[in-house]
Amino acid sequence: MEIKQITFTDNGNSEKQVVFDSKENISNFLETFRLEVGEVIELKDAMYKVKNISEKEVEGKNEISVEVEFIDLIENQPTA
Repeated sequence: MEIKQITFTDNGNSEKQVVFDSKENISNFLETFRLEVGEVIELKDAMYKVKNISEKEVEGKNEISVEVEFIDLIENQPTA
């Protein structure tokens, strides 16, 4: 079944929603990243951990909603 849209939402920051709705962008993303819970992905120059994935069918096409958590790379940097 064709994927119509992938929406990424960071519950920690509701303003940071990323939507892929063109066939080319969806294909490029899915070729680059595995969309599985626990995976780390890069969106808009930031790193996120996939927390939850849900799918719904709309007009014979899938819409995928992905809940992500921002990873603060500076905060998680080891100190010497």
